[in-house]
Amino acid sequence: MTPTDRLLACVVALSLALTVSACGSSDPPTSEETPHGYVAGAEEMTEAQSAIAYATRGAGRLQLLDLITESESGIDLPFGAERITEDGRFVYVDDGDRRVEIVDTGVWTVDHTDHVHYYRAPARPVGSLTLDAPITTVAGVEAHTTIGTADGTVTVLDRRALEAGQVTRLAAIPSGSATALAVPYAEHLLVAVGDDPGRPADRIVAMDERGEPTGGLDVACVDPRGWAVLRGGAVIACADGLVRVKLDGDRLTATTLASPRAPVATEAFGYRPRSNEAAVADHDGIWSVNAAKATLRYLPVDDRRLVVAASPADGSTVLALDDTGTLVSYDLETGKVLAQSTVPATNLTLDVDRAYLTEPAARVIHEIDYRDGLRTARKLRVTERPDLVVEVGR
Repeated sequence: MTPTDRLLACVVALSLALTVSACGSSDPPTSEETPHGYVAGAEEMTEAQSAIAYATRGAGRLQLLDLITESESGIDLPFGAERITEDGRFVYVDDGDRRVEIVDTGVWTVDHTDHVHYYRAPARPVGSLTLDAPITTVAGVEAHTTIGTADGTVTVLDRRALEAGQVTRLAAIPSGSATALAVPYAEHLLVAVGDDPGRPADRIVAMDERGEPTGGLDVACVDPRGWAVLRGGAVIACADGLVRVKLDGDRLTATTLASPRAPVATEAFGYRPRSNEAAVADHDGIWSVNAAKATLRYLPVDDRRLVVAASPADGSTVLALDDTGTLVSYDLETGKVLAQSTVPATNLTLDVDRAYLTEPAARVIHEIDYRDGLRTARKLRVTERPDLVVEVGR
């Protein structure tokens, strides 16, 4: 090969190399995959961002007490608060009549059964609704929030739209009864229905978000009154027992649990998040349900009048608050009092580690370690009177 040939060969090789390099550089960089658990606008945290949401009855402000930092912030309301309900993230504040304000507390937990994710974002008001009749029930789970009113109607909201800061009505379901209750569960609505607008509902029917029966479930339940969505299924209290609804594959199944005592209490179930057990009390005793095992038991209490009950989900104990404000831990098998507090409390909520009792007149929220003989772990002093209290972020 002559010197000229060698020079031409080098030029050709160099040209090819530059061409390949130029083609390679024109490709866009490989984008990173969205991290598991990513939520736009929120920060994922390493622990639950629990907070106490509370209001003074009649006041136009919702207070948020951060249970990690003990700092407080507030959200203005368009009316005086008379009742508050939570669904883990959103607080629904109503005026005791037809108006409800929805507040995004900015703290929540996502349960994937084998693991959980904890999130924090700015708290903010989402919006208000005015219904056609007084509000009687509120239930928010996963994709849907339902609001029942005294005329027997259930208004269905898109809960995922609430996460984006929008209030979107999907349907208004006539129950055909005096009961307005729909429990969101497994992308279905478990709706209490009847055939007489003047009487309580007498069965639970599975419907879609538009209020159309899916054909997946129709089970008797006379006078539905309380509910809980637990890991082992949804439970709905009826006058003479409970119905446990469970997703089996892609099919809903129902199991009716007869009560050892009737009628079952009309109060709300008390339970800690991500558990299988819940409890409800009347003045004389406590019902304890295990959704995974589909069992129901009743514990009579003779020496005091109970106000509310909650389950720590340990399979052996139950907590109850009596009408003197005393918190009591009972053995579920024997009814023996295992421990009691001396805090004059008016409200009880609990998470996976602690129970919270409110003492409104003193503006104190007591944090109780229910696994350690009802030991008082902290006394949290708040800026306003905590008449209405729920826990979020848990």
